[in-house]
Amino acid sequence: MKALRGFFAVARGLVFRPVMREKIRTILTILGIAVGVSVLVAIQLSNASALRAFGESVDAVAGRATFVLVSDSGMLDEKALGALQPLWALGVRFAPVLDLEGVVEPSRIPIRILAVDLLSDLHFRDYRYAQIDTPGPAADSSSGLQVLSQGVTQSSAASFISLFRRDSIVLPQSFASSQGFAVGDSITLDVLGESRRFVIRGLLQPQGPATAFDGSLAVMDIATAQSAFGLRGRLSRIDLMVPDSAIAETERLAASAISGTTLERPSRRNERVGEMLRAFRINLFALAGVALLVGIFLVYNTVLISILRRSADVGVLRTLGASPGQIFSAFVAEGAVFGIAGSLLGLALGYGLAYATLEMIGRTINSLYVATSPSQIILTPALIVVAILLGTGVSVLSAVQPALEAASIRPNVLIRAGIYQRAVSPRVMKGAAAAVVLFILGSVIAQLPPVGGISVAGYVAVTLIVAGFAAIAPLAILLLSRAARGPFGRMFRLPGTLAAASMPASLRRVAVAAAALSIAIGMMVAVSMMVGSFRETVSAWVDQTVRSDLWIRPAQALGPTPGAVFPASISDDLREIEEIELFDRIRMREIVFRDSLISVGGGDFAAAARSSAMPMVKPRSQARAVRDALRVGGVLVSESLSLKFDLDVGQKIEIPVEGGTTSFPITGIYRDYSNDRGVVVMDRGKFIEAYGDDTIDTIAIFLRKGVDPEAARAKIERTLGAKYKVFAFMNSTIRTEVMRIFDQTFLITYALLVVSIAVAVLGIINTLAALIIERRREIALLKVLGMSRVQIRNMILLECSLLGLVSSILGLACGFVLSWILIFVINRQSFGWTIEFAPPIGLVAASLAITLIATILAGIYPARMADRLEMSPALKGE
Repeated sequence: MKALRGFFAVARGLVFRPVMREKIRTILTILGIAVGVSVLVAIQLSNASALRAFGESVDAVAGRATFVLVSDSGMLDEKALGALQPLWALGVRFAPVLDLEGVVEPSRIPIRILAVDLLSDLHFRDYRYAQIDTPGPAADSSSGLQVLSQGVTQSSAASFISLFRRDSIVLPQSFASSQGFAVGDSITLDVLGESRRFVIRGLLQPQGPATAFDGSLAVMDIATAQSAFGLRGRLSRIDLMVPDSAIAETERLAASAISGTTLERPSRRNERVGEMLRAFRINLFALAGVALLVGIFLVYNTVLISILRRSADVGVLRTLGASPGQIFSAFVAEGAVFGIAGSLLGLALGYGLAYATLEMIGRTINSLYVATSPSQIILTPALIVVAILLGTGVSVLSAVQPALEAASIRPNVLIRAGIYQRAVSPRVMKGAAAAVVLFILGSVIAQLPPVGGISVAGYVAVTLIVAGFAAIAPLAILLLSRAARGPFGRMFRLPGTLAAASMPASLRRVAVAAAALSIAIGMMVAVSMMVGSFRETVSAWVDQTVRSDLWIRPAQALGPTPGAVFPASISDDLREIEEIELFDRIRMREIVFRDSLISVGGGDFAAAARSSAMPMVKPRSQARAVRDALRVGGVLVSESLSLKFDLDVGQKIEIPVEGGTTSFPITGIYRDYSNDRGVVVMDRGKFIEAYGDDTIDTIAIFLRKGVDPEAARAKIERTLGAKYKVFAFMNSTIRTEVMRIFDQTFLITYALLVVSIAVAVLGIINTLAALIIERRREIALLKVLGMSRVQIRNMILLECSLLGLVSSILGLACGFVLSWILIFVINRQSFGWTIEFAPPIGLVAASLAITLIATILAGIYPARMADRLEMSPALKGE
C-alpha cells in the first residue's frame, strides 16, 4: 500500500499535473493515437459489414440446414436425391434447392430466385406470409403462420393452392413495395437468358429467407423454376438436416454414392468468400497500421520530451528517495494515459469513419469479389476490447525505452541542466550500423515464400526496412544540417545559420519526429509507386486485350451481373448483321478448385487467335498456346492461378465438371488482372461439353474494315435490343470503365496515406512546440542580443523546413525500397500479379512538395509560441 501511495505521488508530480497543464501537447499526442486506432477500427467495421451482409443472406436462405450437398462444378443432378434415400431411416431430412440469379425486366434489377419444394421445404425455412392470392377471402399473416408452422391441412390447403400454379411467384413485401408490385401483378424475370412472366401470388413478411440479399429474393416452386428456365433434372444443392448420430454415415454415403459432389456446412461458402477477401483485408490493415506506427513514434517522442523537460524534477525526486522503479512506472503510466484516451477517442472516430469507408470498400468488393450490399455498422464488445488493448499496448511499449533511460540515469546528471541531454545523446554511428543490419535482414527475409497464401515474409521485410530508416534518421539529420549550414547562412543570414546549428543540438528529440514523418512519407511514396506502376500495367493490359470494336452485354453495368446472360441463339442473329466480321462469345462461371473459389471460362479460341492478343507469360506466343489447346483439348490458366497452385505449362489441371472431374492439359499461362482468384479458360466447345451451359456473358464484336463503330453500335442495339436486351459498348467505354474501377479500388489506399501524413505532421508540431518551451532561455537571450521577432519566426520555420527536407529525402529512399517489396514480393505472393515498375514521377514529386509545405506550415504554431515568449520570466527561471 505504501509503495502504491509512493507511485501515485511520483506520478502525480511528474505526469498527471504536467499532462493537464500542457493541453496542446497532450491533445496532439492523444489525437495521434486516436487517428491510428480509428483507421483500424473503421476498416474492420467496414469489412465486417460487407462480409456479414453476405453471410446473413446465405444463412437466411440456408435456414435450419446443417449440411448442404453441392457440386463443385455448379449444378447437381437431382438423381442425387435417390442416392440419399437410405439416410431417411437414420433421421436425416433433405430438401432440393434451385438457387438462381436473375434480373427483373425491364428495369434489369438483380434478383435471387429460391426455388424449393414448397411442402417439404417447410422443415428447413420459415415462410411467413403477409398476403396470399386466394380464390376466396384473402389469407392474412396469422393463417399463414398457422399453416407454415403445423403443415398444410385439408381446411387450409385451398388458401395456398394458388402458390403451386405453374406461373406463381412469391416476393418479400419490402421488395414488392419498393418496385411498385402488388399481389396479382405480373413480373418478368430473365434467368440464364430465358425471360419468363410470372404472377405474384404471395408476399412474405421480412423474416427468414425474405431478409436475404436486402429482400431482392423471389420464391417459387422448384418444378416451376426447372420448367421455366430449362433446368429439368438440375439442382443447385440439396439441403440436409443431419442428426449428430448420422453425420458419419451421411458423409460416407455422399462420398461413395454421389460423384463430383461435396458435403459441407452451409457456413463453408461464407468462409470461402472470407478467404477470397483475406489478402485484400490484410493489405488494408497493413496500410492502416502505418498510421498507428506513426502514432507510436508520437507517443515515444512525447514521453521522451516529458523526461527531458522534467529531468531536474526527476533528479530531485530521486535525491529525495524515489526509486528507479517509481520513476519508470510514472512515465510508463503517461504512455498508458495517452493510449487509453487515444483508444477511446479512436473508437468514436472509427465508428464514424466506417460509414465514410463503407461505400468505398463495398464497391471494391462488388467489383472484384462477390456481390453484396453492406449491412449496418456494428461495434462489437470484442472489437472495443481489441482496439483499447492495441492503442494502449503500443503506447505503453513506446514509452518503455525512454522511461528506462530516465530511471537509470544518476540523479546528479538529471539535476544539472543540459547534462542529461548530452548523457543520452544518440549514438549516431551505432544507429547507422543497426540500420545496415536491418536492411540486410529485410532483403534476405523478403526472398522467403508466402505462408498460407499471405506474404508474411514481405510484411516482416517492410517492418525491418522501416526500422532501418528510423535508425538512420539521426545520422541523416546530422549530415544534412552540416551541409545546410553554409547555404542557409548565405541565403537567410543569422536565422539560417542558427536553424542549421540547432538541429544537431536537439538531435535526440528531432530524430524521432523525422523518423515518424519519413516513414509516413516512405509509405506514401511506396504505395504511390506501386499503384502508379500497377495502373500503367493494367492500362497496357487493357490496351492489349480489349481489341474488339464493340462489346455487348445483357446488362447495362460492365461489372459482373449474375444471372444476366444471352441465350446461344443470339449467335445466329449476329451472323445476319453484315457490319460484323467476327465475334468472340465469352461465358464465365464460378467453381470450387482445391477448396478455393476460382473462375472457369469458355471463349471462341479460333476467333481469339485471329483477333486478340493475350499477354502471355508462357509460351510467349498466344497463337501457339491457343493452337495447342485446340489440338489437345487443353486450357489456358491465369498467372495468379499458376502461382497460387504451382501450375505450369505441360502439366494437367483437374477441375470439376458436370458429373465429376476432368483433367485438362495446360498449354499456356497468361496475365489477367480481372481478379486475383485465378481463371481457367477453355474453348467454347469444350466448355459447353464440360458444363452443359451454352449461354453467353459477353460478346466481343469485331467490325468489317471501314464500318463506323458508333453506327454499328446503334444498329446492334436497335436490331437485337428488344429480343435479347442487348447493351452495346464502345471499346473506349470499356477501357474507361476498367480504369475507373481500378481508381475506385485504390481510393481508400490514398485516404489512409493522407491520414498517416497528417499524424506525422502532428508529431512535428508537437516536437517543435516542446522544443520552444525547452529553449525558452535560448530564445530569450537571442531577443536580448537583438534578434527581431521576424528573425525568430524565420529561424523556427527554417528548422521546420530542414526537418521536412531530411524527412522527405529519407522518405523518398525508403519509398523506393518499400515499393520494390510491395510490387515484387507482397503483391506477387498475395495476388499472383506481375507488375511492371513504372513509378509516377509527377505524382510522387507533387506529393513530396505538398508534404514539405505542410511540414513548413506546421512550424507556424511553434513560431508564434516563440514570438509570444516573454523574456523576463524565461531568463529569471533559468
